[in-house]
Amino acid sequence: MSRVSDAEVLLLWRALRAFRSGRKPACAARGHPASSRCPVYESCPRWQGQPDDWAASLEETADETERRRMTWPCTRILDLLTPDLTRIGP
Repeated sequence: MSRVSDAEVLLLWRALRAFRSGRKPACAARGHPASSRCPVYESCPRWQGQPDDWAASLEETADETERRRMTWPCTRILDLLTPDLTRIGP
């Protein structure tokens, strides 16, 4: 069982936020054939039929955007990364 510090949790949180954020997020599939570096890409509804996040966020209310983003696996992971997290593993 690995122990982690507050700084390590914050670093992981920031990296995950940066990876999935922006108008052209790094988690999107690229190339031909299209592939993604994201380990949860195949199970993410963001890439399996949901509207484009950036465009949808311009038309939705904040609550609608938050509800849609809560279906993404990375959002659920971000919710688990809090400063009181001290162990990674079972």
